[in-house]
Amino acid sequence: MYSISDREFKYISGELYKYAKINLTLKKRSLVISRLSKRIRKLNLSGFEEYVDYLKNDDPDRIEFYRMVDALSTNYSLFFRESYHFDYMVESILPAYEHKSMNIWSAASSTGQEIYSILITLLEYEKQTGRHLSYRLLASDISTDVLKYAARGIYPKKDTDKIDPKMLSEYFLKGRDTKTNLVKVKKDLIRKITFFRLNLSDKTYQLPKMDIIFLRNVIIYFDRQTKTELIERLYDYLNPGGHLFLGHSESLAGISDKFYPVGKTIYRRVGDD
Repeated sequence: MYSISDREFKYISGELYKYAKINLTLKKRSLVISRLSKRIRKLNLSGFEEYVDYLKNDDPDRIEFYRMVDALSTNYSLFFRESYHFDYMVESILPAYEHKSMNIWSAASSTGQEIYSILITLLEYEKQTGRHLSYRLLASDISTDVLKYAARGIYPKKDTDKIDPKMLSEYFLKGRDTKTNLVKVKKDLIRKITFFRLNLSDKTYQLPKMDIIFLRNVIIYFDRQTKTELIERLYDYLNPGGHLFLGHSESLAGISDKFYPVGKTIYRRVGDD
């Protein structure tokens, strides 16, 4: 097990904050050690002192820096996590879009379970109501590794235990032989989603206006100023009547008065009614 000095931790956490506005406190020291130890071994370095020196002097194209960002980005997702969000979509949002198109953005899509859950919700709504929806689905993340994972659409079978068996057979392929412990999202579903890398702290990115934005379990890693600036940008990206979904422990209280709550960690733009 490697050890990390205060100076080395300060450098790594500082660089991560400058780039992605992710705020790593000293409580995350063990996380940094566990996540970056693999990189140190991969580079055949002696420890964090040499790793920091490598980042400063031997990484001109920032290849290792981006791998460090990938390693330190928290990536955890489940299918239909916080299921009440998908129930709200079906009951309160989708009926209003039966005659107009919508853009939906999973802004921190991680390994893809969220955006596939959104897509399945749309497809199930169409099947059960007999009505057609027109939509564009976008999924972004700061980590290139998790985006590749998401775009493959291959998951351990145990990750789909909470999905209804009929839906599982409808939207997934079961693995065979040595892959019986895996499932794969059907290709025609994967093609409906645009995956792309995006740093949410980048103020220059351009996207179309959205009707629904999922930003769940992300802003808890940001300081107040970063949260405020990000929510302000997301407000600008939402169409009138647009909805913003946050994680179960997140809130806009004291962050923004441009949204009002319409459900559990579900917000709508102020002044759009």
